[in-house]
Formats: sequence, structure tokens, C-alpha cells
Amino acid sequence: MKSIRIILQFLKKHLTLTLLAPLCVIIEVTAELVQPKIMSEIVNRGVIGGETDIITALGLKMLIITLVGVCAGVFSIYAAGQVSYAFGADMRTKMFTRIQKFSFSNIDRLQTGSLITRITSDVTQVQNVIQASMRLLFRAPFMFIGAIVMVFMLDLKMAYILIIILPILLFTIIYILKKTFPLFTIVQQKMDKFNTVVQELLSGIRVVKAYVREQGERERFEASNEDYIASSLKVSKLIIIMMPAMSFIMNLGVVGVLWFGEYEVADGRLNVGDIMACTNYMTQILMSLMMAQRVIMSITQAEASMVRINEVLETECELDLQATGVNVPEEGDLEFNNVSFRYEGSNKDQLSNISFNIKKGETLAILGSTGSGKSTLVNLIPRFYDVTEGSIKIGGKDIREIDRKSLQNSVGIVMQNTVLFSGSIADNMRMGKEDATEEEMIDALKKADIADFVLSLPDGLNHKIEQDATNISGGQRQRISIARTLISEPDILILDDSLSAVDLITESKIRKALNKLKMTKIIIAQRISSIKDANKILMIEDGKMLCYGSHDELYKTSAEYKEVYDSQVQSAEEGKL
Repeated sequence: MKSIRIILQFLKKHLTLTLLAPLCVIIEVTAELVQPKIMSEIVNRGVIGGETDIITALGLKMLIITLVGVCAGVFSIYAAGQVSYAFGADMRTKMFTRIQKFSFSNIDRLQTGSLITRITSDVTQVQNVIQASMRLLFRAPFMFIGAIVMVFMLDLKMAYILIIILPILLFTIIYILKKTFPLFTIVQQKMDKFNTVVQELLSGIRVVKAYVREQGERERFEASNEDYIASSLKVSKLIIIMMPAMSFIMNLGVVGVLWFGEYEVADGRLNVGDIMACTNYMTQILMSLMMAQRVIMSITQAEASMVRINEVLETECELDLQATGVNVPEEGDLEFNNVSFRYEGSNKDQLSNISFNIKKGETLAILGSTGSGKSTLVNLIPRFYDVTEGSIKIGGKDIREIDRKSLQNSVGIVMQNTVLFSGSIADNMRMGKEDATEEEMIDALKKADIADFVLSLPDGLNHKIEQDATNISGGQRQRISIARTLISEPDILILDDSLSAVDLITESKIRKALNKLKMTKIIIAQRISSIKDANKILMIEDGKMLCYGSHDELYKTSAEYKEVYDSQVQSAEEGKL
């Protein structure tokens, strides 16, 4: 019911075209129903009766009616198309707007591959059904009833044949449709899984090639593809059975009409033209039932798609991101107070009882092994996720009380997995600051030690970045991403292992440039030598704090920190030998 309500609410916006489409369909079908009757008159009176004048008169009348029907049909197709395409555009916009408001938890739960299917395939499915339904929902029943009435008007005895075959025909259709309906949802779910696999394989194609895993991934792709095809074939087999079954039953009816009509004509109770008209009406009845079957199946598929669309539209962001009117305090420390966090559906804390404080303008370095919770920790600061327990405060104000836009504008984060969008370098820079000038862009690029490279390109800032930034190196991607964040001038800058692809000399230049900035800096790094000058260093393992303090303090008081530092120094010295 929700699906129908959403569609009806949309159709109200296009009420004129929505009403004109079925009206034109009724005119079109009326024209089609009249034609067999006129044809029977031409045969009975003109061909057999010898009234040649009636052939011309009725032929002209039939031509005019046909033209009216064609014009009405063309306009109904146009109106239905306009409404359905407008629905598709409107629904995709609504879904995309809703997805943009999702938290990371929402996206984790619904999955990117599934969201892509919903915003493309599912919307197209519903769009096509709206277009078809605006015609066929009226065309099928009107033609079905009209053709039956015309048969009764021609000859009551002929109508008895319909009374016999129609229940058999309807039972066959209903039986097969009931078998088919549950399979549509399964097919959509299989398509989701298939799209997710395809997305993973295409986005990770370089990794696949690097590890020579083409054969294994091809087998994984084929398994998912075959699973989807197997479900689709189950539906197709039932549909394939239905069409010839309907034709067979209806053709039996036509044979019955011809057999019975032979005796009626011989006895003079029926004309040849009437038999021709009756067989035409039988064909129209079959066509109307086929149309009805097509509409019902399409609506069933669309219902499954609409449920999935509704799930996106009705999913509320798991974070309370209502505008509060409270801005980030201009002067304030960043505090973590007994912060714990676990992902949705997990029974284990990813972070446990984390507490620390850094003053505005200071630098915090975070160390830890892979999977220790470093990225999870920094993702809590701009509220990509909300803490499970405890609180995070800026200037003494809980970040959950701060307006979302104010908070996320004041926190600039360079992700571990660098993402640059296809377009020019300038376009990517303007994501950090929409009205950024060329001078501001160059200044930010200089701080990220990438200005010389950009300006050396033939198009400079207008150099086009290809999809997935495949035409520049990993280090260049990271530095452009850092510059994009710096141009927004955030109060808190987070670098999530964002210098891993640059050499030590370049890293040193960037850190020196960052040290001159007054913003609070949180840096996730692997090399202690590059962050030992930080005001504070936080070392975590398995989501728990191991130690917290300056380099000198930790080297004296923390055995774990000293061990890591000494091993890195020793490795560096051995590398020089």
C-alpha cells in the first residue's frame, strides 16, 4: 500500500497527462472494437451481397476510425512516457538526496552495490511499469469486456464457446502467476549480490592483476552470475509455459467458432462476415489477457523493486543530525572522555574506554598496528559514526550538540583510501572550498608540496583527472587530496595515514608546512620518526589505549612504545648499510 500511495502522490503532480493517457487508450480500444464489426458488414453486404457502394462507404468509415485510434494511441504513449520518465528522474533525485544524508552505518548495512541497483535498476523497473500500466491497465480490461460484449451482440450461441474456454484460460493464468510471484523478490536479491561482486572486482582490478588472481576472481564472478541466471530462468520457464498455453486454449476456442459457425452458415442463421468478426474478437480477448498477464507480472516485479526503494527513502540516518544552531567553539580543546564504540551488529567493542585531551593548535599522533582502531577513532570526530559510550567534546561542548554542518566544516579529514573525482584538479580543489580562487588553490598545493607538479602540466589546474585517478601516481593523489582539505581551512585537520605513498623527503616538507598552521592536527602514521615531534602521541592496540604522552615521556615510561621505536630505528640503520 505504501508503494501505491507514493506512486499516486507523484501522479497527482502530472494529473492532466495522467488522465489523458487512459482516456486516449479508451478511444483507441473503441476504434479497434468497432473495426471487426465494420469488416463483417463489408463482407456480408458488399462482397457477398454485391452492394459495391457499401464497400467504399464502410471502407472510408473504417479508415477514419483507424486514424482516430492511431492518433489516440500515439498520444497515450507520449503521455505515459512523459509521466514515467518524470517519475524516474524525481525518484532517483529523492533517493540520491536521501543516500547523501546516510551515516556510514547506514551505508555499511545497505551496501554500496545494493544501493546502486536500487537507484538504477529498481527505479527503471518501476518507471517502465508506470508507463505500461497507464496504457495496459485500461486497455486490457476495456478490450476484454468490450470484445466479449461484441461476441454476445453478434450471436448468443457463439458466446457459449467463450463461457466454456474463459474459466479454463483464467485458471491457467492465475495458477502460473501464483507460482511466479515469490520468485521476483529472489531474483532482485540475486541481482544485488551479483552487482556487489561486479563492483568489488572492477574497483579492485589492479589488485587482482597484481596477485595474478584473474582465474579465481573469474570463478567467483561466474558463480555469482550463474546463481542470478538460475533464479531468472525459473521465472522465464514459467512465463514461457504461460504464453503457448494461453494461445492453445484460445485457438481451441477459434476452432470451436469455425466448426460451429460452419453449421450456422449452412442453415442460414449466421453470415460469413459474422464468423470473421467473431474470430477477430476472440483474438482481441486473447490479446487482452496477455496484456493483463504482462501488467500483473510487471506490477509484481515493480512491487519488489518499490519495497527496496522505500527502504532507502524511509531509512533514517542513525545519527541525530538535526540542525541545532550551535557552532563549533572558536577556542577549544578536543576531549575524548571514556569513549567506546562498536559497529552495528557486532558484539565486540572496536574502541574501549579511550580518554585524552589535546589543546587547540596542538598535534596528536596516533600509532597502532593494522586493525587496532586508529581510523575508527578519527571517524568519530566528524560524526561519521556516533560513540557507543562516553563523549567527544570540542571546547567543552559535546559534538552531538553541535550543528552537523558546523562540525563537519570545522573538521577536515584526508581518508586512508584517497578518492579524487573525475574532472579537473581545480574541480577537485573546489570540493574543499566552492569559491576558491586560483591563488588559494596554488597556496594549498604548495603546502602539500604538489604545486610544482600541477603547474608543470600543460593544462595546470585544468588538468583532467581520470576515473579513479589512474593518470597520476598514488603519492600525487594523496598530496592533491591533502591540498583539497587544507583549502577549506579546517579547525581540526586529520591525516589518516595519508602520507604513506610519499617519500621521506617529501613527507618532511609537508610536515614542516603543516607545523606552521595554527589548526589542531591529528596524524595517523606508521613511522615514529616522522611524528615524534608531535605534542602528544597516542598508541592503541586492539581498540585500547597502550600509552599517551610526548615522545620523550613515552620512551621513558612505555615499554611497548620504546620497543616499537627502537625496532624502527634499528631497521632504518640496517637499511643504510
